[in-house]
Amino acid sequence: MSRWLHVVIAWLIIAAVAVVQERSRVLAGILAAMPLSIPLAMWIVYAETRDPAQTARFTWAASLALIATLAFVLTAGWLLSRRVPFGWSLAGGYGVWLAVLLLMRWLGVLR
Repeated sequence: MSRWLHVVIAWLIIAAVAVVQERSRVLAGILAAMPLSIPLAMWIVYAETRDPAQTARFTWAASLALIATLAFVLTAGWLLSRRVPFGWSLAGGYGVWLAVLLLMRWLGVLR
């Protein structure tokens, strides 16, 4: 039941972003950036292991992966500001996201 509750909350937030963006792009951006999937994933890891240390390692990896997510957002936003079509901007963002993750893995930051 708890997993479904998280899914419903996520969908409600997405719907709120769709409604709010007409009035405030800033508030819509804040809603879009809310931590939803990470707490759910943390709960799943903890529920499966009941081990705070394993959950902490997972959380650390997730926090490092946010660097790649920030690179995605900055790249896609920059490309959009250069009037690159939306689909290509997303593709560029994902390309940079993947490159950052691979670089972090190669450097040994993500194991």
